[in-house]
Amino acid sequence: MITDAERTAWDRDGYFFARGAIDPRLAAEVEAEVVARIRADPPASHVGEVAYMSGENYLIYPETGPSPGAANPEDLVSKVFNCHAEGATRRMSESPQIADRVAGLLGPDVDCFQSQFIFKNPGVIGQPWHQDSYYFKFDKQPQVGVWVALTRATIENGCLWVVPGSHAAQEIYEHVPDLRPAANRGYLEIVSQDTASRTSAVMEPGDVLFFHSYLMHMSTDNVADYRRSAMVYHYGRAGTKALNPESAVSLARVNRWIPIRRAA
Repeated sequence: MITDAERTAWDRDGYFFARGAIDPRLAAEVEAEVVARIRADPPASHVGEVAYMSGENYLIYPETGPSPGAANPEDLVSKVFNCHAEGATRRMSESPQIADRVAGLLGPDVDCFQSQFIFKNPGVIGQPWHQDSYYFKFDKQPQVGVWVALTRATIENGCLWVVPGSHAAQEIYEHVPDLRPAANRGYLEIVSQDTASRTSAVMEPGDVLFFHSYLMHMSTDNVADYRRSAMVYHYGRAGTKALNPESAVSLARVNRWIPIRRAA
């Protein structure tokens, strides 16, 4: 369960950190697992594809503008969806350090419905201000995002930034297309809201950020010479349904609903 301090931060700010919650050895295992899958089925084998399936679950999105110093297949990848369906990545999603806290926020019946392994390779751009619930058009709100640092997340390599308290209005703001030439597929941005109170989420391997799906957040460009790797899980209440049944079909590639916790 969550502590009183974590609950207070969640209600007030829309997020809290659990520093050192994940063993760095598990963090390294997750990164190695995803990198191995990419190397076994690299983007070079899927030239011209915006995204491709690797195996039954991995949905791999290459960067629109790849890292200038790319030398390995993973250097060309932006995100990998739904690796939480198997292996070490699934074990992390079910770990009590994460799942118990999510259940403390959402209730006893919890599913993980999406994950993103995020590569922020040197020289690639960040994602602009957005709210996750803009993309998660479900009947049960909110969802909980869980951002696990697999490597250091620094100002230089493009850490997250959040606007404390931006969840409190329980409002989804207008999102407009990200018009940058190197913007990845699906990138939208909020341009109508004041972000002056933003604060950085600098993290060490094994640190975890729990955040409300209405919280405004973004990441900056990686101007360092080292990668920032993160595993991001999204959790919702069991029995959640898409508001538009037709959208459930299009979302099937990026969502895998896996039971995590059930009431005893």
